[in-house]
Formats: sequence, structure tokens, C-alpha cells
Amino acid sequence: MTGFTGAMFVSAQPEAPSPARPGKVPPIVAAAAVGAALYGWAGVAMTPFAPGAIGVNMNTLGNEWMVFYGAVQWFLHGHLATLYDGNRFTAYLNARFAALLSQPMSLRPFVYPPSYLLLVLPFGLLPFTASWLLFETATAGLLAAALWLGSDERPCIRWFVLCGALLGPAAAINFGGGENAFLSAGLLVGGLRLVRHGRPAAGGVLLGLLSVKPQFAILAPVALVAARDWRALGWCVVGALGLAASSAAVFGAALWQHWLALALGGYWQANAAWVEAARVWGTSVYAALFASGLPSSLANLGQVVATIVAAALAYTAYRRPLPADRQIAVLLAATMLAAPHSSVVDFVLLSVAVMLWSIDALRAETALAMWTLALALWLAMLFNPPLASPPGRLTPLLILGFIALAMGGRAAAAEGVRPLAAAR
Repeated sequence: MTGFTGAMFVSAQPEAPSPARPGKVPPIVAAAAVGAALYGWAGVAMTPFAPGAIGVNMNTLGNEWMVFYGAVQWFLHGHLATLYDGNRFTAYLNARFAALLSQPMSLRPFVYPPSYLLLVLPFGLLPFTASWLLFETATAGLLAAALWLGSDERPCIRWFVLCGALLGPAAAINFGGGENAFLSAGLLVGGLRLVRHGRPAAGGVLLGLLSVKPQFAILAPVALVAARDWRALGWCVVGALGLAASSAAVFGAALWQHWLALALGGYWQANAAWVEAARVWGTSVYAALFASGLPSSLANLGQVVATIVAAALAYTAYRRPLPADRQIAVLLAATMLAAPHSSVVDFVLLSVAVMLWSIDALRAETALAMWTLALALWLAMLFNPPLASPPGRLTPLLILGFIALAMGGRAAAAEGVRPLAAAR
């Protein structure tokens, strides 16, 4: 954490004496962020000794990775045909990891498409702890590479962005649980930046790989359509279909047929308890509305409206002459607004969005109120999910406020930066 406190709030112009001057994060914002980061990582450090004593109760370190690792082991032991049987799979996880769990898992089915199983297959060949650490390191490295190599900023600004994205409270819970938000953010940022730099094939394929988490792949094609980048859109389709075909070749087409049947409504019958619990304990617009007292039917309608609004905002951002990093920030935030299901670990996407916005904020005199709004979104994981924390019910409004902030201010044309739509 020493590197975090030193690098996260390094000034782009260290000689500036006032937080209101360009190039410096207001000290009160910096102090709050450092404190929140320390709190998040303290929760991870305490998990092996007293789960939930600080922050989120993760049961044990790597508890979510157990699901992914267990799916690979299920395949390797010849049980692939029953991979999507939630009750049998949960019983296996509780037996397999009994020595590590502080309490048995409740129903925990494997719900990802077979293409995700193919991605994690190499990691599942290692011992559990090594596979968890390697997966988190590799996916964090992907996100770091996307943020570092795709930037034209000075090293001090790049370090600022990396530390804010990878060492915040959302990143801590993602790492501690063995989740895949680093992967989602890395594919989105890396794909969009590659497209931006004139590599539509590589960028489109990366965006296509995000099909392993379909709820976060909704808006990437919208951005490409808005940018009129048909080559990247075509490669996005190639990437998604290529990964699906590869997984079908390894696991068989029957597994895809089974997953598609579940995805189109079968989960509600096969794993109704898990689906309902996951949705209402999630962080989506649906979860916020349901926690506010609306019936499930109206909460679902609200989610549909939010998805349409998010798509419109993403499209608008990629038609306007905004700096590329602000366009990506809008897309990341809108993706969280549009997703029909998300959890606190996925707030890594919001953390990255805030850090990309901050690049432009450091170039100009940015009001404390704007920094405070951005900080609130960066800290959103701490007051979510909505069902457990009433302030979390305002998260969709906070996301909309941030999107308005990111889409406002100086246009790219005023600073000589071409938007993605005009970059070719």
C-alpha cells in the first residue's frame, strides 16, 4: 500500500500549491480515497482469520474462484454433462473445498457460457491457490497493459491511473474473491484503445472475447456503430464466434445447447432460488429499484429503460468530439447501468471509468464538487449492494451524474484530440 499512497495522488504539476489549480487532486479527495483503499485491502487481509470482520464477508479467500476452478475440475473428472446442475455442483464445491471454507456455500451454480470455461481451463490445471493468484495476476496485467500501453500520457499520470484502477476497494474485493472484473475491464479498455489506434482487427477480437460475460458486452457494439467502425465491429463478431466455436470443439456442441436453453429462461426453473437471490442482492438498476420497494415487474421495466438510456448515452458519447479516454469512461459507466445483473466486484469498471475521467480533469481547473462526484462513484462498492445499504439505491443516479460530468467540459476539438468516430 505504500506505493499506492505515493503514486495514486501524484500531481501532474507537482509545483501547483493549491488543489484548485490544474494538475492536482484535492487533498480531501486524496485522503478519502487512500483511507477507502486501505479499508478494502484490510478486509482482504483479515479474511483468512476473521471473514467479514472488516468489510465484505468473503467466506474465504478465492471463494468465487472456487466456482471457476471447480468447473474445470468437473470437466477434467468427466462430469461435463451435469456442469449446469446447480445442486450437484454446489455439493461438489462444498465437499472439495471444505477445509478452506469458513461455512458451506449456499446454492452456487456455474452459469457462464462454455467459452468462459475454455478461458479458465489452463488455470484450472494448477493447484487451487496457484491458479487463483495466477488468474488475478494475469487479468490485472491485462488491465494494466490496456491502461498503460494505450495511453499517450506521461508516466506519472499513467501510474496514477493504474494505482487508482488496481488498488481501490473494488479491486481489493475482486482480487480477494478471485473474480473476473479485471478481465472485463481489460477487454473493454484494451479493445477500444486498439481500435482507437488503428488496429480494428485486434481491438475487435478483444471486444468479442467479452462475450464470456454477455451482460457487459451489450454496449461495445453500440460504440463501434456510433464510430462507424464496421471493420472493428466485424472483427468483434469474429472474436465472439471464434471463441464459441473453439469451446464447442473442446467441450462439444451439446454443452452450448444446454447453456443456451438455460440462458433463454431455463435458469429460472433450474436455479430459481439462486437467480432471484443473485439479482436482488446485485447492484443493477433492477436491484436498486427492487430494494426501494418496487415490485419485481416494475423493477424489470426500470432495468429495460435503463439499458435503453445507457445505449443512447454510449452512442452519443461516441458521436461527440470527446477525448477518447472520456468516451471510454462513459462506455464503462453506461455498461454498468445497462447490465441486467452486476455485483460489487464489477465496480472495478466504475473505478477505471473514474480514473480515465481524471486524466482530463488534471489538465484543467476542476471544481471540488466534480472531484467529489467522481470519488463517490469510485467508492460506490463500499455502500452497495442496495438491498443491504440504502445509499446504494442511489447508485444509478450517481452513474448518470458521472456520465453527464464525463460528457461535459471541453470537447476534443478544443485540445486537438480526434474522437474515435473521426480517427480514421
